[in-house]
Amino acid sequence: MRTIVIVGALLIAAGAALTGQDLLSAAKDQYASAAYEDALSTLNRLDGSVAPDVARQADEYRAFCLYALGRTGEAESVAESLIRKEPLVRLEAADASPRLESMFSDVRKRLLPSLIRDRYRVARAAVDEKSFAAAEPNLADARRMIAEAEKLGVKDDGLSDLSVLVDGFLQLIKSSADQKKAEQPAVAAAAAPAATAPAPMRSPAAVSARADASGAAAVIPRVYSAVDEGVSPPVVLEQKMPPMSNEMQLITRAAKSRGMIDIVIDETGRVIDTSVRQSMNAAFDGMIVRESRRWKYRPAMVNGAPVRYVKTLILVP
Repeated sequence: MRTIVIVGALLIAAGAALTGQDLLSAAKDQYASAAYEDALSTLNRLDGSVAPDVARQADEYRAFCLYALGRTGEAESVAESLIRKEPLVRLEAADASPRLESMFSDVRKRLLPSLIRDRYRVARAAVDEKSFAAAEPNLADARRMIAEAEKLGVKDDGLSDLSVLVDGFLQLIKSSADQKKAEQPAVAAAAAPAATAPAPMRSPAAVSARADASGAAAVIPRVYSAVDEGVSPPVVLEQKMPPMSNEMQLITRAAKSRGMIDIVIDETGRVIDTSVRQSMNAAFDGMIVRESRRWKYRPAMVNGAPVRYVKTLILVP
């Protein structure tokens, strides 16, 4: 009780002159003395000009106070806001009890699948535009979040597909960077030819309708992908890669080439479309497009029903 009186007196005396750190310290003392409502009032006096670290700690203690007052839904809402900003943030406060740690862990477990997909979606768009510098940090974040989801035991069938894609794209970016370094001496020795912008690839997932023979719009079923939640990805039944000759292997390995293709798998598990997004070798591209039509899968499922699914494969020689 003496601590509460002293803190209250300090707040009255200091008034608006208190800094964000002062208010946070006062709220921590009030929380430690079980004056949860007073601590919330103190935290609400913080404005948007406080340092990010102070703001983060203030939100932690706001969640702590709400949880202690039995306002669990509000506490989880504050925790959700924190985790959306920093998905892997850890509670550093000495007042974080095991129950509070558990509450934050449960919220993180619930949010991670959608946050991982958000990061991957941004990274994939950057990769498609050949903006690898923009894609890499988002892929690295997604990789760390996937590791955390695995540790927490998150149940999401699509995360295994995303994990393969994230690792594949990170390898693709590294391979591209290594190739550019190897090409720098040659570029310095001779003027490089003018680059021709590649024609935009058609994304099967982006197609929603096309005209049939009569000119009417024929609706195409929705195509799901790894970024959609609630989807069980296709399961490989037969996915045999075409054989590479020794010469082709030597060429692609020397060039450190990585390929990337999208295949659309229909409701029966057949591959009905294949698009080359990143060529590994012009001759091999044609071979794999032809071979992909023979592949078989157990189809992707949504709510127990088979659906179309676009699956991305990273090809390494």
